[in-house]
Amino acid sequence: MTPPPRLNREERTLLNGGPGDIPIVHTLYDAYVLWNEVMKKFPKPQRYTLGETCSRYLLSILELLLGAAATSIPTEKLVRLKEASAKVDTTKLLVRLCKDCKCITNVQYLNMESKLIDTGRMLGGWMKVVG
Repeated sequence: MTPPPRLNREERTLLNGGPGDIPIVHTLYDAYVLWNEVMKKFPKPQRYTLGETCSRYLLSILELLLGAAATSIPTEKLVRLKEASAKVDTTKLLVRLCKDCKCITNVQYLNMESKLIDTGRMLGGWMKVVG
């Protein structure tokens, strides 16, 4: 079985109508793709601890966002968004720890931090609309 083809941002935008068609999901998706590239050069001693933890957090945030988009119950949506917000904050701290431990370069750190800040801003806006 072959995996589905990777879509670029424009192609993903054309696939509208589903929960994955939310701009914050695209931003976080791009952040994970970027992190995946960073992990290829991650030092082996930290790859399966710090690096893998960051990967799991990014995927967990994506899962929470998709869950929030799929529910129509405002209180449940807000709970998921708050949990996602806490995970975004933790991920920012972990990525900074990666930089300080010399696992990633300053440029990689700035690129990831930018994606996470954008995600946090969008998330904050979404939470204001819901709650």
